[in-house]
Amino acid sequence: MGTFGTGPFSSDGAMDFLDKLAGRPAERRASALARMFLFVKDKPELLWREFFPDEVVAAAAIVAATLPGGQKFDEQLMALAEDGLASDARLATSAPDLANSALEALLFVAGPQGPWHQGWTSDTDAAEARDTIAALSQVLNLGDGGLDDLDTIWNEASDYGADGEVPDGTPPGIEQLASLLRVYNCAMGGGLGFALEVNEPLRVSNAINAMRYFGLTEAAGFLKDVLERSLNGESPDSLPPDGDFYDLADDETVKRAFKAKATEAPSAFGRE
Repeated sequence: MGTFGTGPFSSDGAMDFLDKLAGRPAERRASALARMFLFVKDKPELLWREFFPDEVVAAAAIVAATLPGGQKFDEQLMALAEDGLASDARLATSAPDLANSALEALLFVAGPQGPWHQGWTSDTDAAEARDTIAALSQVLNLGDGGLDDLDTIWNEASDYGADGEVPDGTPPGIEQLASLLRVYNCAMGGGLGFALEVNEPLRVSNAINAMRYFGLTEAAGFLKDVLERSLNGESPDSLPPDGDFYDLADDETVKRAFKAKATEAPSAFGRE
């Protein structure tokens, strides 16, 4: 019986696909993937005969490995090659032009009712498989270069956060982002102690809720702990160091979480 795991490269079929792709010169692999994604789109009826879900997931992950936010997929490919488990099938350069076609092929085999999600023997495996596809979809969604309007939303929310006021009628996602950035930018500029000093507890609590809204649960828990300890009279010197917070919520992490949420729920950010 073959191996079939929940990661993008965790099956025998995926490993065979890596070895096959690695047989091509690195600069020609992107074109091979482009042809594969087009074939999946044009010939969906050939699923299980000419192509298989684990191969498509692996191909999408190879593209994602070249894009912002896809570092973990690149590291997985590197580790497989270094351990001698599979040939190095990484692309020669970043491939943002393949993001849309890779996502379309991925969702065909691994959308909510796709064959990738059928047959898992445990709830844990099924959940891990969904997590794999969610992570890949997020990277590919953000990798096509078509989200320039998000920079405008970010800047708008940052301005609202600095002013401390959000106009009536502001979309809820932007309001959440403004609450997060109000405290986050203070912490980045002067440390957590400064952020707690210049923001009353309600604003900090709003920032904590906003972090949860954007999926930054660890950072939210950290800030909640710091707020509670501060309110209980602990001295600033006894609070956790700022660096521990920055490790959980640096600029790249926060922006990635925002973009993922805006892609998942565009109407919440006024993006129809």
